[in-house]
Amino acid sequence: MKRHTLLLATAALVTPLSFANAADVDISSYDWSGPYLGIQGGFAFGDASHSFSNGAPSDNSDPEGFLGGVHAGFNGQLGDILVGLEVDAELTGINGSFNNTTGGTSSGSTDINSQGSLRARIGLPMDRLLPYITGGLAAADVDYGGGPSGGPCCGFSKTALGYTLGAGIEYAITDSITTRVEYRYTDFGSESGGLSPTFPTVSMPTDLETHAVRFGLSFQF
Repeated sequence: MKRHTLLLATAALVTPLSFANAADVDISSYDWSGPYLGIQGGFAFGDASHSFSNGAPSDNSDPEGFLGGVHAGFNGQLGDILVGLEVDAELTGINGSFNNTTGGTSSGSTDINSQGSLRARIGLPMDRLLPYITGGLAAADVDYGGGPSGGPCCGFSKTALGYTLGAGIEYAITDSITTRVEYRYTDFGSESGGLSPTFPTVSMPTDLETHAVRFGLSFQF
């Protein structure tokens, strides 16, 4: 699953710049350099794989939901290439759960409360159009729930750390306002904790990854 996802993410990363190189375009007349601030929103879905140290059946809670927040960054020009650094922070309603009643029973849930990232961006300006790739560090505040069938009774909270990779296209509507659409894959790795308060000695390792499509609006200074 993860290998297939990474292949898709890699293809999404290389497509915009390969497309631009094939067009053999020159450096844009529009000035993309400088600082900017913006807002963003979108939808995410993911895969959260739960397992249990006591042998209860494993399953996936598959969280999904909307997200929204702010971003800020700085762009600089290196010849025909635009390079930049961007940070974002979002509140999310990304959550999911499962209830497994086969044999020994289990239940689980994943709730992503907030998330953010620190990323590099590399783009190839084509006048007012900017295809780009992006990647860097990601973090999220996540509540994990687990227990017997009937709904999670217990759980733990973690600050999940991982990486994010993506690609997007940005367009300058005016000389100071741009809009964008972006896809990102994020792998938050594996977290584990005891199912307190009822089953504190039972640990529940959980692997979490998400896919998100975001739409954004930025103000260039």
